[in-house]
Amino acid sequence: MKNLLVVATMDTKGREAGFIRDVASNLEIRSMLMDIGIKGSPQVTPDITNRELAEAVGTTIDNLLRGNDRFTSVKAIQEGGLILAKGLLEKGMLDGIIGLGGGTGTAMITYIMRHLPYGLPKVMVSTVASRDVREYVGTKDIVMFHSVADILGDNAFIRHILAQATYAVWGMMVKGTAIVGERPMIGVTAYGINSACALHAETFLRKKGYEMIAFHANGCGGMAMEGLIAEGKIQGVLEFTPHELADDIYGGYCKGIGPERFETAGRMGIPMVFAPGGLDNAVFSPVYPMPEALKGRKIYRHDERFCVRMMDKEMERFGEFIGEKLNKAKGKVHVLIPLKGWSEADKEGMPLFDPSVDLVFVKKLREVLRGDIPIEEIDLHISEPAFAERAVEILYRLIEA
Repeated sequence: MKNLLVVATMDTKGREAGFIRDVASNLEIRSMLMDIGIKGSPQVTPDITNRELAEAVGTTIDNLLRGNDRFTSVKAIQEGGLILAKGLLEKGMLDGIIGLGGGTGTAMITYIMRHLPYGLPKVMVSTVASRDVREYVGTKDIVMFHSVADILGDNAFIRHILAQATYAVWGMMVKGTAIVGERPMIGVTAYGINSACALHAETFLRKKGYEMIAFHANGCGGMAMEGLIAEGKIQGVLEFTPHELADDIYGGYCKGIGPERFETAGRMGIPMVFAPGGLDNAVFSPVYPMPEALKGRKIYRHDERFCVRMMDKEMERFGEFIGEKLNKAKGKVHVLIPLKGWSEADKEGMPLFDPSVDLVFVKKLREVLRGDIPIEEIDLHISEPAFAERAVEILYRLIEA
């Protein structure tokens, strides 16, 4: 029998959690109710109490209540919830998790979910699921299920929504949690005007016996790759599109990388081929406006978004930043520089073509990079099939070695 963890504040949403338990029981799923409430008596008897969550982090509910500090209490309870959820996972007693919450409940429950492995079914029924949910989802495979109505009051509509959500997590649990592939997976970064490189690479990777898993270099995508590398699901990296760095510095469309970006493969000893794809530009839009400091630069219009040319000052900064990141690597790293341009906007005849500026990055990178990390310059554009073929060949040799 599969085991489902149902997480909610049982003092306000216990009745609804109990309803999910009943629906799950009809599907032959064993449910465990976890109470993340802090005040008030639970409406149903939880299997995992808030007292147990508090004790898991070395405190008590009474201490949290006496402290009268909501932030501290929330943090303690969600940390305790994570500890006990991981404990269930280690014992083979967790096959899926479903949560019910408003704003605070959603934040607490998705905190737990974000720290559970990829592949484990995660469904969050939330009153705030129609908003920007990046802070809740992060880079994990969390399904945000909009409750539409508040999870408050017994009515046919909310029962229907909760039943649908329970069936959704049940379907995922039937599929299972293991991510099993027949071939080793290679992580590849790509984005709009640099996607040809990844498309070409897949053909060559398959010939070498690998599967490609591509990540949209949009801030969240690159960080998702770091997460999968950390879980040991990726055996090699073609870092074709570090473009996120430019957007992160200037507040562009693809901002949002964390401090571990460009480091996890090196820390884990995973072979990497690095190319400066997309570092020629930063992307802006009406929602992500271009800063005054970049006004007057060359521009390439992609759609409502537009790419702004990065110049000498940025290239020096990028070279130093990337060099310092790659220098931390314990595994093999190879830098491959396409001399004829780094994106579709940065090729001969296109608005952002400027090879002399690109070479500023290369010069700075050579100054910073460890002597044992090779920098290979190749007289190709990054979108040419021969570039992808060379990158795959290098990575294959690094992995085989």
